[in-house]
Amino acid sequence: MNATNPIEIDGKQYPKYSLNLAITGKYNGDGSSDANVAMRLVPTRIENGEVITADESAIGICLGTLAGSDAATQQSVGAIQAAIQAYIQAKGL
Repeated sequence: MNATNPIEIDGKQYPKYSLNLAITGKYNGDGSSDANVAMRLVPTRIENGEVITADESAIGICLGTLAGSDAATQQSVGAIQAAIQAYIQAKGL
């Protein structure tokens, strides 16, 4: 993932993020859907073929529900869920 605003640590630019992502889709009793989201973005740079991460500067995002989240979050989770749905259909699952 490319950082919108690269992070600078000790004079070095970290223009990328290594991504850890977990989305747990769930259904509510009324048939509506919701999701839990856990994401960790680790600043990353590549120098002379070596991948260097700044784990101590990772950004963590955790949501127990999408209720009350902003439009960008809801749209992003929706796009990820749509991509997974397309995968399920492509694989005939």
